[in-house]
Amino acid sequence: MWVKFRHKVFFKLFRNVVLLILRIKYRFYTKKYKLPKGPHLILFNHPTNMDPVFAGVAVNRPTYFIANEDLFNIPYVSKILNYLVAPIPKQKSVKDLSTIRTSLRVVKEGGNIGVSPEGNRTYSGKLNNVDFAITKFIKLLKIPVVLYTIKGGFGVNPRFAVNLRKGKIYGEIARIISKEEVLNLSEEELYKIVVETLDVDDTKLGLKYKGEKLAEYLESAFYICPVCNEFHTLRTEGNHLYCDHCNMSAEYTEDLLFKSTDERFKIKTVRDLATFQDEFIRNYDFESLEFKDDEITLYKANKGRSRDEILTGSISLDKDYLIIKNEETEIKLKIEEIISLAVLYHNTIIINLKEEKYHLSGNVRFNAVKYLHLFSLLKFKKEGDKGAFLGI
Repeated sequence: MWVKFRHKVFFKLFRNVVLLILRIKYRFYTKKYKLPKGPHLILFNHPTNMDPVFAGVAVNRPTYFIANEDLFNIPYVSKILNYLVAPIPKQKSVKDLSTIRTSLRVVKEGGNIGVSPEGNRTYSGKLNNVDFAITKFIKLLKIPVVLYTIKGGFGVNPRFAVNLRKGKIYGEIARIISKEEVLNLSEEELYKIVVETLDVDDTKLGLKYKGEKLAEYLESAFYICPVCNEFHTLRTEGNHLYCDHCNMSAEYTEDLLFKSTDERFKIKTVRDLATFQDEFIRNYDFESLEFKDDEITLYKANKGRSRDEILTGSISLDKDYLIIKNEETEIKLKIEEIISLAVLYHNTIIINLKEEKYHLSGNVRFNAVKYLHLFSLLKFKKEGDKGAFLGI
């Protein structure tokens, strides 16, 4: 059995303790909901790393969350998590039928399933692309769907940053889709309900998120200046975003809004910056681009144990190759050899090959998003799908 009695014991013993810790560290507030008997599918938006915990403690029994399989490769911690809460592993950016089989097993045993339909944490505060396949998953499970919204998460703990802001996070069940609705609504109707309910905009909450370095490390997610359209010229310091090419300057405020005396700067929110970047790179001659960075470290991911460091050196990506090298070693991968790229944590790149997986990390300002964008555009052009989601 996947669902075990010890999971219920652990949940009952530590639920209130975890709620207290979340209140102290994140100023997280939620009602304690009592769900009817029987399994439920809990879907939530994904602004912070703690979202599964936020959603999990809000309901009255254990939830088995679908989690990136890299969570299972942390020595000791993975074994403890697996023993106490038994998350369901899934490969990032790769279709994984074993995840579906395990989910059906958990439902059959009476357990709740939890997952963020975005599949990745947002950099902009806007709901990431939700794969339409989530509706097929809902239809397959044939159980009620709980839509749990996390408000203020992007304000307190934005993905581009490394420090928490002082503010409040609120979680609530925004809607429950009954089993009858799951069976009777079309996939298109279900998809619309999920997307519209989970798309939370923290800039419209009327709350403030205080800190001394509010803008810092925006360049780890954004790589094109919205004024001069130059690549790799954005820089942050304290609460300000700068461009070293056109001298643009903008302040990122406690209201999650940009403020600038530069009339050329038209961006109001991080959402706007993300929309600009997405549209610009799609319409650019991206096959002419070559992205490069130094001071990166490459690791080989190992299933069930810690990763091995391979080299520290540089990375480059163009229309033909992804190259990672230093003076002694060069790993040269054809684009066709790469099954998928994904971004994990703050800015770690996951490289999925047929038989192997690698992790690539840089410093806090390293921009992993641009590599994912360029790889996705090159892949989509070959597949003839220009409008597809760029991966994050």
